[in-house]
Amino acid sequence: MAPITMAEVAKHTTKTDCWVVVAGEVLDVTSFLSQHPGGELAILTFASKDATEEFNMIHPPDVIPKYAPDAAIGKLGAGGGDDKPKKEKKEKKIKSGGGGGGGGGLTMAEVAKHTTKTDCWVVVAGEVLDVTSFLSQHPGGELAILTFAGKDATEEFNMIHPPDVIPKYAPDAAIGKLGAGGGADEKDDSDDDDDSDEDEEEAVGGGGGYSPEEVAKHVTKDDCWVILGGKVLDVTSFLSQHPGGELAILTFAGKDATAEFDMIHPPDVVGKYAPDAVIGDVGSGGGAKKKKEKAPKKGGKPVILDKGGKIANHQA
Repeated sequence: MAPITMAEVAKHTTKTDCWVVVAGEVLDVTSFLSQHPGGELAILTFASKDATEEFNMIHPPDVIPKYAPDAAIGKLGAGGGDDKPKKEKKEKKIKSGGGGGGGGGLTMAEVAKHTTKTDCWVVVAGEVLDVTSFLSQHPGGELAILTFAGKDATEEFNMIHPPDVIPKYAPDAAIGKLGAGGGADEKDDSDDDDDSDEDEEEAVGGGGGYSPEEVAKHVTKDDCWVILGGKVLDVTSFLSQHPGGELAILTFAGKDATAEFDMIHPPDVVGKYAPDAVIGDVGSGGGAKKKKEKAPKKGGKPVILDKGGKIANHQA
């Protein structure tokens, strides 16, 4: 098959005829648009273009062969490829006022002053980033970053990004280390393992797990269950904390969201950020666990009472 040029790719720019380039492969993603967890617009924005850089920011490398293997229609050939102009490196900002002399770094008080679209700083893993010039390039939109302007976004960032995203795509954003007066959010001092037996789940059946029919009954904002990798999760209390917004989860309320979840999340996300959401396994029914009311711990985030193991990455 003859290679496909960027000039040819550029003709396919609509919802009914959409091609993109990713890592030298030309993809016809027309039929995949409606299945994309991030919505059609996220792909259509790059219709007829090379989306390699933006794609790699938020997707594992095996997403296309696993979830859209038939989308590949050929290799990119003469006349195309990396036609994006290289970005000029910006001058590093002089670190200001952070931790007082002696290399004390930038304080959270200083970071908190930079919260606008024209002056936006965030903290990720102890690094202070000036992401002002990156806002317009972010595949998830400006608002996804601006929500955390002036704050430590480490936890939310790690939920949906590979660890090498910043050095690969925004290396000049780092302007200093976080120093005295800031950094990690306060830890919850409560002992999650101290709960008494009466606060835990009660087995009421024969260990058969939750049936998909039972999961399908929990589809509202006040009672939201999903299935991931054979595990049933009650994500009701996590909705408001989800970096991608409540709707991204509610779209899959009562359903198996494994394929869509695995497309954009590292495998350890549930175990790290919502371990208490796991309430059981998917089964034939009869072994469902009945939840008892449990008050949130003082000063902590709302807690979903049933405990479960870390969810393994489902291999499709």
